[in-house]
Amino acid sequence: MITWTSKGLVAAVGLMTLTACEAGQGLNLQAGRKSTLPLSRANMTAGVVLVAPSGFCIDQASLDPRFAVMVRCDSLGVAGASGSAPRGLVTVSLTEAKPGPLPTAQQIAGASALENVGDVETTAGLVTFRAQGGIPVGGLAPTQWRGAARIGGQIAGIVVYGPENGEMITGTGREILRQMVKLSVEATPKPAKRAIVQN
Repeated sequence: MITWTSKGLVAAVGLMTLTACEAGQGLNLQAGRKSTLPLSRANMTAGVVLVAPSGFCIDQASLDPRFAVMVRCDSLGVAGASGSAPRGLVTVSLTEAKPGPLPTAQQIAGASALENVGDVETTAGLVTFRAQGGIPVGGLAPTQWRGAARIGGQIAGIVVYGPENGEMITGTGREILRQMVKLSVEATPKPAKRAIVQN
């Protein structure tokens, strides 16, 4: 069973004094750090191309072949690139896809000790829902959007966090999750199908 939890949220620690961020006061995460510029897309394991949703950037300090953290670009020092994107945090974990359907909202919630599962939507290649669970840093609401999606030959476990009373925990959070999946699926080359050899 895949556990859809966030790993290695080093980039997120200290990321959000979100009450201040909601008022438009972002943190400069580049101060005192040697990471390179944030990315709008990243090449991940098995040919997956992750594309950040509009106004968000991928923090290279978080990046590993199977994991990425996305936040508003201005939180990573890219002024003027965030537009009207809400404050929040998106994490993506990749694991090799197995044959069969995606895990259900209930399976994901059970594996991640989530409660109050609701707003479940299942479409071809994507499961999304809202639930309550643990948070990676202070200032985030326990209410979060969760998703599982097929991207190339991988399954992405996605978590969208936002501050209490922030826009990210409303329906906007699900739209950001969907946008990230759509852009990433479009950017990722389709997995090669193996030819069946008959004797």
